[in-house]
Amino acid sequence: MGVVSTSSTSTILDAVRLMETSNLSDVIFQNEEGHAIFTIADLMSFRESKRDFETRLCDISVLQLEYVDGEENVLNLMPKLDQSSSRYFGVVDAEQKLIGVVSTTDVMGSVDPVLMMERKKLSEILSKRHIEIVGRSARTEDVLSLLTNVEDAVLVSERGVLFGILTTKDAIRLIKNGMDTSVPIERYMSSPVSTISREMTVKAAIEYLKENKFKRAIVVYEDGLYDGVVTQRELISATYGRWSELLKMHAHELGELVNVLESENERLNKDSLTDTLTGIANRRRFNQLIESEIGRFYRQGMKPFSVLILDIDFFKRINDQHGHLTGDKVLRGLAKLVSEMLRVSDEICRWGGEEFAIILPTASLQNAAVLADRIRIAIAEAKLEGLDVTVSIGAAEYARGESMEDLMKRADQALYSAKQGGRNRVVAAE
Repeated sequence: MGVVSTSSTSTILDAVRLMETSNLSDVIFQNEEGHAIFTIADLMSFRESKRDFETRLCDISVLQLEYVDGEENVLNLMPKLDQSSSRYFGVVDAEQKLIGVVSTTDVMGSVDPVLMMERKKLSEILSKRHIEIVGRSARTEDVLSLLTNVEDAVLVSERGVLFGILTTKDAIRLIKNGMDTSVPIERYMSSPVSTISREMTVKAAIEYLKENKFKRAIVVYEDGLYDGVVTQRELISATYGRWSELLKMHAHELGELVNVLESENERLNKDSLTDTLTGIANRRRFNQLIESEIGRFYRQGMKPFSVLILDIDFFKRINDQHGHLTGDKVLRGLAKLVSEMLRVSDEICRWGGEEFAIILPTASLQNAAVLADRIRIAIAEAKLEGLDVTVSIGAAEYARGESMEDLMKRADQALYSAKQGGRNRVVAAE
């Protein structure tokens, strides 16, 4: 089932021991509202707050377990799992008594790979999901602070070559055994890194995750260099899309179920273009918009358009001094503030980490630079989360004949110049 249960009077340390001995990442306990679940995310948050590990489970705030009927069809359960903030649902009988737990992993186990397009490769569905990459000498304490969700992992790399990985499972072991976290991560990382090729099929990737009981797969190019990461949830989404296509062929037999799946597939596609933390467009969506804007540039008499790349100054310092939760709030607040300053035709996206990109249709470089400075001043005056937050911004106008990559490279070089020039400033590309 993927979880173990304990008493609500058990301590956090008791829960960590259960996680370690059961080789699991979550613990369930009963409370006044029903059943609650203590996850790896809760453990990392609790640890960061530096509270006493003898604190009882009933004295902390965690997610309540949502319930589903034991007779529920797995097809109906998949969208619920994808929408839920938890990886788990409690399964109840006709008398509403808890009889088990179902997780994303369980749903993965029920997926019949025969329903997948056997020739569909991971490279066709792989999004550039952000994953932290550190050097072998990185301090273990700093690496642990990067793990907040059960699907998180930190890669250890030197010059593009993967040497190791630290997962939430490793983090639980380190915390439970009270190991020295001031030493380099090289001492505790798992090595070598188990990887799969981006040329592997979706079917083979599902079987790989099921066989190894992994929550994610590290995807590499043929030369072994890192390409991306694919999670259980993303493979479920790909499966959902394939199911929708197959069921459409038998619409006369399945009626309204086809409409339900098409609607769900549309939602999943939309979610794949949205940054989960800030709610704005992600890098994948931004790339689509840039390509579309380049096409419009040539169709409509080469009317100018520009892009901005915005980077929060000293963002690591915010995380180190105030915690990652505060850092996340700063990112969300900045996204909301900037969004409200843009035209309907403009679009802001999460470019990666603390970087944002903005596309400005019909805007010349001069107009883009003026807007960028307004954004810079507004952020500095906003005091996001009560902090002195500033940004550096690079601006670039599309030049005839250049690729999307060349345009973004010029904007990024302008951003670099802004950083080198003292930060909290705007630089327009040549």
